[in-house]
Amino acid sequence: MNARIIDFENARAHSGDHMVRGTAAYGMVRAFAVTARDVAQTARDAHDTTPVVTAGLGRLMMGALMMGMMFKEPDELITLIVKGDGPIRAMTVTANCEGQVKGFPAEPHVFVPPKRSGKLDVGRAVGAGTLSAVRDLPGTEPYSSRVELVSGEIAEDLTHYFMVSDQVPTSVGLGVLVGRDANVDCAGGFVVQLMPDCIDEVAERIERNLESVASVTDILRAGATPNDLLERVLDGLGYRELEAQPVEFHCGCDEDRAARATMALGADELRDMIEKGETAEVFCHFCGRRHYLPVERLREMLGQQG
Repeated sequence: MNARIIDFENARAHSGDHMVRGTAAYGMVRAFAVTARDVAQTARDAHDTTPVVTAGLGRLMMGALMMGMMFKEPDELITLIVKGDGPIRAMTVTANCEGQVKGFPAEPHVFVPPKRSGKLDVGRAVGAGTLSAVRDLPGTEPYSSRVELVSGEIAEDLTHYFMVSDQVPTSVGLGVLVGRDANVDCAGGFVVQLMPDCIDEVAERIERNLESVASVTDILRAGATPNDLLERVLDGLGYRELEAQPVEFHCGCDEDRAARATMALGADELRDMIEKGETAEVFCHFCGRRHYLPVERLREMLGQQG
């Protein structure tokens, strides 16, 4: 896999946001896990999200991170788009194989009552709708697939996506714990997939193990690492880590990208802004930053268009 790889002498000694890729049952199972508290918090700060949106967006970003780790090409991107009839309306996230992810909700300030258990009701906030995945590799046509949402809780929806779109039996667990101060206490998750040669006994053992994993956030709150998560889900199957890498919320927008987006408006629009003495303001939905292009820069851009 072409990815930024870091060898940890002891994975448990690494306390920051990171994810791992591993295997079990003599290669019959492949697995991924991530802890990403800072990633979820950065998104929460960028978009000023309410707790239920923080949880939904955080889960989707973690799912995208682990899907990005599955790629073999370094420039490949995965974009996940959830659209529902709930008050969030939509969430969009993009990740690559280098552990970088970004995302934004259509409606960041959503309030819905919690479940009877007291947990955030992400499914109600998302509603019924679709999950779309777009794989984009430069030089090729993007590949897109879409499935109906199962619950809107994200983990179940990704499990359904892998089964329907990729036809790979998969178990996905995701969790984002938001504290009373609306900040993220912990966030993480796992993806476990059965390879074509997987035998029934291995699948049955994983099912039994998953019955003991009632809440990903409960495990993470106790200080679990990604390897701890996978060792619990794959208990008795000889789990082995293959790769570990850091993860981060990374947008990559800058003034040059803002300029290219503005130039796409065309020469007439640029002339109009220059004549009116207007500064162009470009807003990035992914990170919430605003880039300002003064009239002098607009003149330079107009000259570049010939």
